[in-house]
Amino acid sequence: MWNPFKKEKPVEQTRSTVPFWQNIQGYSQGYYPAGYYMGAMAIPGVARAVQIIADVIGSLPWDAYTTHGKARAEKIFPRPPLLEQPSPPETRANTFSAWATDYVMNGNAFGIISSWDANGYPTSVVPVPVCSVGIRRVLKPGESWLPVGAIEYKVGSETYSSVEVIHIKGECRPGDVRGYGILELQMSTLNLAHAQNTQAGSLSTAGVPTGVLTNSNPDLTPAQAQALKASWLESQATRTVAVLNAQTEFKALAWNPEELQLIEARKFMLTDIANMFGVPAWFLNAETSSGTYSNIEQEAINLVKFGKLQGMIARFEQALSLLFPRGTTVSIDLDALYRPDKMARYQTYEIGIRAGFIDADYVAEVEGLPKPKPLNLAPPPRQIEGGDKDATNNTQDDTGDKANS
Repeated sequence: MWNPFKKEKPVEQTRSTVPFWQNIQGYSQGYYPAGYYMGAMAIPGVARAVQIIADVIGSLPWDAYTTHGKARAEKIFPRPPLLEQPSPPETRANTFSAWATDYVMNGNAFGIISSWDANGYPTSVVPVPVCSVGIRRVLKPGESWLPVGAIEYKVGSETYSSVEVIHIKGECRPGDVRGYGILELQMSTLNLAHAQNTQAGSLSTAGVPTGVLTNSNPDLTPAQAQALKASWLESQATRTVAVLNAQTEFKALAWNPEELQLIEARKFMLTDIANMFGVPAWFLNAETSSGTYSNIEQEAINLVKFGKLQGMIARFEQALSLLFPRGTTVSIDLDALYRPDKMARYQTYEIGIRAGFIDADYVAEVEGLPKPKPLNLAPPPRQIEGGDKDATNNTQDDTGDKANS
């Protein structure tokens, strides 16, 4: 592996991620283990919020722009392999979505650079769950092969410097070497949501109204009474018809108010989850808000600008830009997310064509349409009666005849 701290010329390497997998097993430091992640994702509102954010990050294209030797930034074609397919054979969507999920839940996204081009710039990376990564700052001379003040990453038995990894750090305090995610900051709220789900799962039995099941048989034994009660609860759990004899009677006393309030509490919990993840509440079907008076484009703008996505995208862009030469920046293409309906787009194109800053070829390229054929606006030739002479010759002949006369 090329060590950037050594004065050696980098050699272009094959884009492979296999050799690193032996080094990322069985190590955890500073993060919640995978079991906490799975427990949180078992909450439907949490799973939906994570899916929304991860799908935006993973489904949109990431492009590189350069200003080197140019008057303005221009997109690099073809797209650099680190942005087109960061971790082969995985697709870009899988890699970026996994990073986004780890970032949201654990506050960090992490990967080990696995290959470089001939100029020493990364071409592929191995995404690693942050629960398998140890991070620290070197404080004393000799405690690491890195200099004092450097950030050291440990994965399994291997240690890496900051130039050998991609680390996208979330919100944190000044000087912290790692970010903080939902699992660490909102664990109490997640525990409450999980407890509500557990209670809701028992509504099939606990939701039966409080009452008294009586039997007038004086010879009823305790075992028979327990069997009668179990049979009654089973019929209520499956919402089937209960069979009672002439000696058995059920008298309802009251509904449990705590069970009736549980449904309302779960609705409010969806709003809390939406606030945790920075997504509009109605995205999670919370009844406290509505998107009736906003269109799709405006909701997409709200999702990015006023939610968690704006800061998250900025951190991804800046971390990835540092992996490229100076003058090259990485940016996510949000046009697909903001894309309005067809009528609105065509009206915008019409305004642009009339103003002269776009043309029909650009519209065809953006919309994926065939290139328009040029219009022939020249008037058709005028037909002249009385032979093959054209209008000019006839005019000259007429003028000459008048002059001779």
